[in-house]
Amino acid sequence: MTGPHAASGGTARGTVAGSVHAAGGTVAGSAHRAGAGGSREAADGAACRAEIVRLHEVLERWLSGRAPRTAEEFAAFARAHLPGFTLSGPDGSSLTRDQVLAWVEAAHGRTPGIGIRIREVELVAADGPLLVAAYQEWQRGTGADRNRRATAVFLRDPAAPHGLRWRHLHETWMPETPTG
Repeated sequence: MTGPHAASGGTARGTVAGSVHAAGGTVAGSAHRAGAGGSREAADGAACRAEIVRLHEVLERWLSGRAPRTAEEFAAFARAHLPGFTLSGPDGSSLTRDQVLAWVEAAHGRTPGIGIRIREVELVAADGPLLVAAYQEWQRGTGADRNRRATAVFLRDPAAPHGLRWRHLHETWMPETPTG
């Protein structure tokens, strides 16, 4: 998605770029604000980018086996998701939080060469405790490299990393190479 999008009663602005690299898990990116709206929207966009990148770094370490298989390491992934979290997968599947956590926990170390890159993070809407962001997730080293366009719904939680917890995630397959 590009450009600003508005939500009734809320705000939406700009694009935030970030990436997760397989070697070292570094984050590169900057916040860009489109139009008026000020620092709150820039902060919301930066928080969404930071949380999306953080969780994918955790997931990449877990799936690759670089993270030890401990309850503490897995909790870094599990705690990010609210009890009512749902996932609409790119294949049309619908998963509950428990199903997602069971799959991820069992997948520890099963994809040693995985690299996840996050691109084109955009704050779509922000209204009270609710934030919606869109981004692209590019995976390599999985044997079936499939890229996704995703829309994430977050709820604010001051106790969570970057002040956000995941409420819903919708993923759609995208072409192997970007268009445009």
